[in-house]
Amino acid sequence: MIYQAVLNSQNPHSQIRNLQFDNSSMKRYLYCVAEHVSNFPGQVVGIAEHEVELVTIEGLVVVTSKFEGDVVPLTRDNVLLHESVVRRVFATTTPLPFRFGTLVRQQVLNSYINARRHALIERLLTVQNCVELSVKIIWSNWSERGQTRLQSSSLPDESGPGSSFLKSKREELFGNQELGEQAKEISEWLGDRLKRFVRQQKISVEPQQKLVLSSSYLVGRDFETGFRSELEALRAERPELHFLVSGPWPPYTFANIDLEFKT
Repeated sequence: MIYQAVLNSQNPHSQIRNLQFDNSSMKRYLYCVAEHVSNFPGQVVGIAEHEVELVTIEGLVVVTSKFEGDVVPLTRDNVLLHESVVRRVFATTTPLPFRFGTLVRQQVLNSYINARRHALIERLLTVQNCVELSVKIIWSNWSERGQTRLQSSSLPDESGPGSSFLKSKREELFGNQELGEQAKEISEWLGDRLKRFVRQQKISVEPQQKLVLSSSYLVGRDFETGFRSELEALRAERPELHFLVSGPWPPYTFANIDLEFKT
């Protein structure tokens, strides 16, 4: 789960520094990258209590802070800080978030932005003015489905050595196939109904699990209300399914920042 927190400004009258990268070897902790960052608040404390800085490289703005060390501890407080900084940018524009714990030396990041600038700009255009919404679907009657899979009435009776084992395996395969078809139908039904609100989507289906479907959607901010209304209609149509909806989030799933840095 992504946590959200509000960071206290130590000096609300100071401004975040907009810097150019130098060639020093100091490491940087990375939060996100955007084409423009406006209305960023006063002094913000990030990971390891270092001030958050806006660094401009080839016209792109990297939100970063200094870091001393090789590994960022994976703690709740650090995750909260990371998410809070990204959300401050997300409040006014849609950035590409970096994964939690991304560390890089300045000159390496400088080379990365130079080499990937066009690809990053294309990705920023893809997520522009969008949010990420997550939808999970759970079999509400999962225990009943499990019992149905074990019923053998649909298969012929057999006798003889090893027949019970073979029959059991065939019943299992038959049940799994049936669940797979039902899960596929749910995925297609959901995708068809939501597609008019969605710019991109990523869906994972697990027919044999209680959590049968996990999906992430890139939705235009102007379409979020319609997306949620359609989900309510879908929920009413299929009472045997339990919907879990979360967001809006920055587009972590759709950032596709293929950094090859040690994190």
